[in-house]
Amino acid sequence: MGDTPPIRRPRASFVPHASIVDIPFKYLIIGVTSLPLFGLLICTFISVWKTYEEVTESVCGVSNFVPSISAVTGITPQLYIWRYLIGFQSGPRLILAAAYYQQHKLYASRLPKPFYFTILAKSALLLHMIDLVSFVGVAYVSNRENFPVHERLFIVFLVSSTMYMGVMLTIYSRLNAEGLLAPRVCC
Repeated sequence: MGDTPPIRRPRASFVPHASIVDIPFKYLIIGVTSLPLFGLLICTFISVWKTYEEVTESVCGVSNFVPSISAVTGITPQLYIWRYLIGFQSGPRLILAAAYYQQHKLYASRLPKPFYFTILAKSALLLHMIDLVSFVGVAYVSNRENFPVHERLFIVFLVSSTMYMGVMLTIYSRLNAEGLLAPRVCC
C-alpha cells in the first residue's frame, strides 16, 4: 500500500501540446502566399483551353495574344476558383501581418530611440491591412460586375502595396543600420 507513486495531474494549459498537423511556419507561409500564383495559373490554363477568344478579345475589338488577369479571373468557373483561393489565403495573411507587427514592436524595444520606428511599424501594419483588404476586394468584385468599384479597389491595392514595400524597406534598412539583423548564411 505504501509503494504506489503519487498521481501526477497535468498542469492546466490553454494551449494544447498535441497538434493534429505539424507544419513548420516557413512552409505554411510559402504555401499560403503561393495560392494566388497557383490560382492565376489554373485560371489562365482553363481560360486559354476553354474560352481563348473570349478572354483575349479587348473592348476595342483588338485581339490580345495573352489574356489579362481580370479577363482570366472574371468568367466562370475561373471566377469562383480565384475567389475561393484569395479568400482562403486572406486569413493567414492577416495573422502574418500581426506577426510582423509584433516582431517590429520587439525590434523597437531594442532601439535607443524607438518613436520613429514605432510609427513606421504601425504604418506598415496599416498599409499591409489596406493592401490585403483591397486585394480581396479586387478578387471579389469582378470588373464585369462593377467596373468603377473594381478599378478603385485596384488603384488602392497598387498604391498601398507600393507604399507598404517602401515602408518595409525603410524598416529593414534601419534595423540593418542598427545592427539588429543577423546576417543570413543560408536559407
